Amino acid sequence: MTIKALKGFLYLLLALIAVVLSIVGTAWALTFQHEINQSHDTPYVRDDILSIDQPKSEALWEVLLLGDAGDSTLVPWHQTLALASEMAAKRPDQTSVVMLGDNIYFFGYPNLDEEQTEYDQEQLELIDRLNAQLQVSKRSKAELFLVPGNHDWYAEQVDTQAEHVSAYARVQGAPVSFQPWVKDQQPLPEVVHRAGVSIIFLDTQWLITTDQIGFDLAMDRLEQILTSTLTQHPDNLILATGHHPIQTMGPHAQFYTNRSYAFFMELVGLFSEPDQDIHNPPYQRLITGLNDAFTVDANLIYAAGHEHSLQIFEALSPTFEMEAALVAEPSAAKALTLGADYQLVSGAAHHKKVSGVGHNDNTLFAVATEGFMKLSIYPEGTTVEVISSRGELLHRQWLR
Repeated sequence: MTIKALKGFLYLLLALIAVVLSIVGTAWALTFQHEINQSHDTPYVRDDILSIDQPKSEALWEVLLLGDAGDSTLVPWHQTLALASEMAAKRPDQTSVVMLGDNIYFFGYPNLDEEQTEYDQEQLELIDRLNAQLQVSKRSKAELFLVPGNHDWYAEQVDTQAEHVSAYARVQGAPVSFQPWVKDQQPLPEVVHRAGVSIIFLDTQWLITTDQIGFDLAMDRLEQILTSTLTQHPDNLILATGHHPIQTMGPHAQFYTNRSYAFFMELVGLFSEPDQDIHNPPYQRLITGLNDAFTVDANLIYAAGHEHSLQIFEALSPTFEMEAALVAEPSAAKALTLGADYQLVSGAAHHKKVSGVGHNDNTLFAVATEGFMKLSIYPEGTTVEVISSRGELLHRQWLR
C-alpha cells in the first residue's frame, strides 16, 4: 500500500470514528448530569490571608515559575515569556526560572518520519515553541530549567527535546537545562542548591506511567536528596518542582466550569481512563508517594503546572493516625504536617490554555487568568507573588 493510499485509509477510519463518537456523544448528552461550577475569573483570596507589601530586605534568591507554555510563539515573542525575561534580567545571577512542563503542545518535540531527513516547516514551528521559552534565559542571562510534562512525553520519549535544550545551551551560551534527564537512564529526581533554596526536579509523567520498581527507585532517590539537603543545607527552603499537582481545584480534579469540556472528558472516559486526572490510580500513587516523601521537618514547597490556572494551597490536613501521634507528642507537629507546607499551581503561562478554577478548604488563592508566580527567598522567610501576563501584581503573601 502506498503512503498516499495509507493516508486515505487513515482519514476514512478517523471519519468513521468521528461518526461513532458523534452518535455515542449525542446519546450521552441526553443523560449528562455533571455539575458545572462557577470559576474564579477574578482573584479569590481566603479571608484569613493577608496580602503584604514588598519586604524591605534584599532577597537571597528568586525563582520564577511558569507552566504549560507549549503554545508560545517566538515571533512575535509571547508576552508572558517576555515579561518573565524582563523580571529575571533584573538580578540574573540570583534568579532561577523553572518551566513546569508541557513545553511543546500537543505531541511534544516532533519526531522525524522514516522518509524524513530534516524537519518540515510545521515541525520547525513546533520547535520554536520550545525556543521561545529558552529565549527567556538567552535574553535575561538567568538560568532556566525545563521539566517534562505529559504532552512532552506524548512524543514517546523526551530525549530529542532534552538534546535540543543541551545544544541550545552550547550554541547560544545560555544557562538552560532539561531536568531531570540523563540519556539512556531513568529520569530519577535531581537537585541544585542555590543561596537560600534547594530546587528539586521531578519527572512526574514518568512517575505516573512507570512500573512499581521504577517508582520505588525514584522515591528512594527523592528521600536521599531530601535527607542530604537537610544535612548539608539545613537553612535552605526546599522547592520541589514537577508537572502534576498534588492538590488542584480545576478540571483535572473534575471541577468543571465549562459544560462542553466536562462533556468531552466524560466522553473520553467512556473509552479510556484519563490518567491525567487526580482520581486515576497511577496519579493517586504519585500523590501518596510525594506526600510521604515531603512529610519532613523542613520548609518545603511543591510547585507544579498541568492545571491551567494559578493556585496556592496550604498543607493537607493530617491523617487520623498523624493526629493521634500529635496528642502523644505535640512537639512533632511540624514534622507531622502531611506533605509540602505549601503547594503552588502555576500552569497558566499561555492564554489559550487557561481553564476555570474553584477553591476548597486548603485554597489560599486562586484565579483563572494568564500569568505566573515568583518566589523570593529572604532571610526572614519566603514570599510568593502572583503576576498577570500584563505585569499586574494580583497577590503577594508570606509562605512561612
